[in-house]
Amino acid sequence: MKRVLLISILFASLSSVQAQKSNFKFGLAAGINVANITDHSESASVSFSSRIGFKGNLFFELPVSKNFSIQPELGYDGLGFKVDAGSLGLGGGEFTSSLNYLTFSLLPKIDVNQTGLSFFAGPSVGLLLSSRATDNMGNSGNSDGDFNSIDVFGVVGAEYFFPTGVGFSVRYMGGLTNIAKGTQDGESVHNHAWSFMIAYKIK
Repeated sequence: MKRVLLISILFASLSSVQAQKSNFKFGLAAGINVANITDHSESASVSFSSRIGFKGNLFFELPVSKNFSIQPELGYDGLGFKVDAGSLGLGGGEFTSSLNYLTFSLLPKIDVNQTGLSFFAGPSVGLLLSSRATDNMGNSGNSDGDFNSIDVFGVVGAEYFFPTGVGFSVRYMGGLTNIAKGTQDGESVHNHAWSFMIAYKIK
């Protein structure tokens, strides 16, 4: 199901580019993710906190009508979380888990007429590029075996662009699939993040 969704997003993006190649816009955006996870388990007693990661993407704006467009994106998302070592019975300090994804998004977007303000929402698929766990002593190691290679997100957000092409974007990414391998007793672990970016759009 995840692979079917990924293929559908890529196909729709390519089809839209062909249909609108004479008047589309494209641009670059970069900023940060304030990322964390939620652990849905009746027995969960671990304390998680946010990790700051890099976010960047290449985006295309494909007009459909005067105030409606489709925005495909190819991006990099640094996600993850921190966990209190004491809640794991391992003394003080924090452990950090870094999860780095290549993401493909397809975001329908509504423009508020003559304001530069837009609102968007849509799906995103993330392919896990790497993951590392770092303990409270600074020791780190590969943790790819602990996480599934694909995650699916729901994305919702807003952006504002000045006439110069410079803009700002804020969005929320909510993970829809269980990212952890080997969970038991109905446990489900999900990514989520708030993203803040500066962007530049070229007509």
